[in-house]
Amino acid sequence: MRLFKDPADLRHSLYMIMVVARREVKDTMRDWRLVFPIAALTLLFPGIMTFVAGWMTQLVESYNAELIGERSLPVLLMVVGFFPTSFSLVIALEAFVGEKERKSLEPLLATPLTNHQLFIGKLLAAVLPPVMASYVGIATYALGVTFVVGPIDSQSILLVVVLTTIQAFLMVSASVIVSSQTTSTRAANMLASFIIVPVSILLQGEAFLLVFENYSALWWMLFFVAIITAIFIRIGIQIFNRENLLGRNIDFLNVRWVPRFFAKRFTGQDMAGSGSGLLGWYRQTFGLVKELKMPMYVLSLMFILACVAGVVAAFLFQLPEEYLLGLRSAQTRENISVMQDMFTQLPVFIFSHNMRAILILVLLGSVTFGVSSVLIYMLPWAVIAFITAQFAIVGENPFVFVGATVLPHAWVELPILLLVTAAALRWQASIIAPPGRRSLAELWVQHAADFFRIMVGYGVPLFLIAALLESFLTPMVIGWVYG
Repeated sequence: MRLFKDPADLRHSLYMIMVVARREVKDTMRDWRLVFPIAALTLLFPGIMTFVAGWMTQLVESYNAELIGERSLPVLLMVVGFFPTSFSLVIALEAFVGEKERKSLEPLLATPLTNHQLFIGKLLAAVLPPVMASYVGIATYALGVTFVVGPIDSQSILLVVVLTTIQAFLMVSASVIVSSQTTSTRAANMLASFIIVPVSILLQGEAFLLVFENYSALWWMLFFVAIITAIFIRIGIQIFNRENLLGRNIDFLNVRWVPRFFAKRFTGQDMAGSGSGLLGWYRQTFGLVKELKMPMYVLSLMFILACVAGVVAAFLFQLPEEYLLGLRSAQTRENISVMQDMFTQLPVFIFSHNMRAILILVLLGSVTFGVSSVLIYMLPWAVIAFITAQFAIVGENPFVFVGATVLPHAWVELPILLLVTAAALRWQASIIAPPGRRSLAELWVQHAADFFRIMVGYGVPLFLIAALLESFLTPMVIGWVYG
C-alpha cells in the first residue's frame, strides 16, 4: 500500500498529520493532571538522581569501588530519561478510546483526514510532550552529575537519548494500536501491562549492558528495537479503520469461531474444489504453494547469505590445529567406522530433532513477526558452510565433502524446509500485511491453517523420508567416498 503518490501528496499528508498532532498536544497541555506529573518528573527527579549519584559515589569510594559508581551513572541517566516517557503510554491509551468515551471522537473522524494521517498524528501527539520532557531531564541530570561527580561518557548520553526516543515510539505505537482496537478505557489499561512489562525487561537488559559498557551490543539492540517499532507503526496503519472504531461499541469473545474457521480452512471446505477425498485435499494443498512465492524468494536469498556468512566466518575464525587435523580423509574414515553402529538409531533422532526445530521456529517466529523463523532457517546452512570451508582450509576438496555428507538427503530436506518455513513466515508476517477485505483475525487464522496443511501434508512425510536418507543413504555414500 502506497501512502503517498507524489511529493505534493506527501506535503499535504505531513501538513494534515501536524494539524492533528498540534490539536492533541494542545489538549494534553491543558490537562493539569498530565502536565503536573510530567513537569515534576522533568524538574525534580533529575535533581533527586543527581543527589543519589553523588551519595552513591562517595559510598563506593569508601569501599575502594570507584568503578561501580562510575558505571552506575549512565544507568541512572537512563532511568531519568525513561520516567517522563512512561506518561506517553497513558496519553496514547487515551488517543482513541478515551475520546470515544468522551463523545469527542465523531467530529474528528468526520474530517477529511485519511486513516493513516489520523493514526500518525495521534502517535506523534502522544510521543512529543513526554520525549521533550525526557530530553530536559537528561540534560539536567547530565549537567548536575558533571558538577557534583564528574562528566559522563558522551557515547552513554547519546545512547540513552536515542534509546529513550525509540522506546517511547515503541510504547506509543503499541498503545495507539490497543486504543484503536478496544472499546473502553478500562480494557485499554488492562492491556497496557502487555506493553510495559516487555519494555521493563528490555530496560533491565540495557542497564546490564550499560554497566559493562558493551556499547556495540547496545547499538545492535537499538537497531532491533527500531525495527520492531517500525513494524508496530505499520501494523497500526494497516488495521486502523475509522468506520470500525465508530461502529464497535462492545467486544464479543467468539471462542467457537476460531476452531470452526480453522477446521473449515484446514479441510478445504472454503477453498475451490479439486476433487474429493485425500487426493483432492492434496491438490488443494499443492495449490497453496504458489501463494508462497514471495516468502520463498526471501528465504532463498537468506540461504545464499547464510552460506556466504558461514564461509567468511570460517576464514575469520579458524578451528584450532588439533581439530583441523581431524578433518583429513584418513581421520574421517576412522570416525565413520566408529559411528557405523549408531546409524540404525538415527532416523528417530533426526526426525524428532527436525520436528523440535519446526516447533521452535513457529513459537519464536510468532512473537517476532517471522524474524526468528528466518534466523533459524539460516542457522544450519551457515554451520554447514562453515564446516565445509574448514575442509578447504586443510586442503580437502569441499565439494566432495558436501556431495558425500549433505546432498544425499538435502535434496529432500532443503526444499521441504524451504516450503514449511515459507508457510510459517507468511503466517507470522500476516499481522503486518494489508488484511484487504478480511479482518486481521480471519487472515491470521487462515494462514495458520494453511501452514498446518502444508506441515501435515508435505512436511511430516518428507521430513521422515529425509531422516531415513540421512540415516542410511548418506552413511553409505560417505563410506564409498572416504572408504
